[in-house]
Amino acid sequence: MRTKKCITLKSKSMNPNKTFSVLLLIAGELLIIISFFYFGRNLDTNLLVLNIIVSLIIYSLFFIDILIPMVDFKDKSQKTIGSIGLRWFFTLLYTLTAIGVMVIFNEVKPIDINSQIIIHAILIFFLSLGIYFAVSSSTKVNKVFLVEEQHLSHVDEMKKATMKVQLKLEQINNIPNEIISRITTLQENLRFISPCDNPKAFELETKYLNEINAVQDCLFNIPINYEKIIEIFQNCEKTYNERKQIFSN
Repeated sequence: MRTKKCITLKSKSMNPNKTFSVLLLIAGELLIIISFFYFGRNLDTNLLVLNIIVSLIIYSLFFIDILIPMVDFKDKSQKTIGSIGLRWFFTLLYTLTAIGVMVIFNEVKPIDINSQIIIHAILIFFLSLGIYFAVSSSTKVNKVFLVEEQHLSHVDEMKKATMKVQLKLEQINNIPNEIISRITTLQENLRFISPCDNPKAFELETKYLNEINAVQDCLFNIPINYEKIIEIFQNCEKTYNERKQIFSN
């Protein structure tokens, strides 16, 4: 109950910030609309509405990062970093081009409203493409992170399984020194194993886990078959040495 209450209180404490951000976004949009209606009274109604819509899109593009920060430091994958460049490029390109189109075709060389709508529609299409590419880039970064996490977790499993066997052996009396020496050496050597995206590495890691778990099973037998444990440790050492020679592709 306390945990649920703490989570509820935490979520409630975050709401005011989000609410204030939304209010600022709406206030800014209202100011833009009021400004256009006040200073653009001489403009054609359709042209005025088009300019307001384009301006609101530009304003929202820049303001959205206040509501959804570009970099989420809680996200370990940091997938947004992979899309920042594309996102800013297309945002700035669209902004400058859209403003240029409004100024040129409204003041310098006016053209009909239908032509302007088509031009702005084309610009929004390219902006949408940019957003799509940015999202795709973020997705690829996240996929790479997940693969690396999977490889890292497999190596961690090897270390944890070996540590578990080592702790179990320490609880048993009269364990041969050779067995203690082998498990200690294995535990120390595993520090030099790095995550790897090679399928052969994953196969050897799985093999090692099966072997070290076999040692764990032997420790529950009465009497304990130390010769078999030494034999399995020899297989573990062989598998470890093979895995150590494999690096990422």
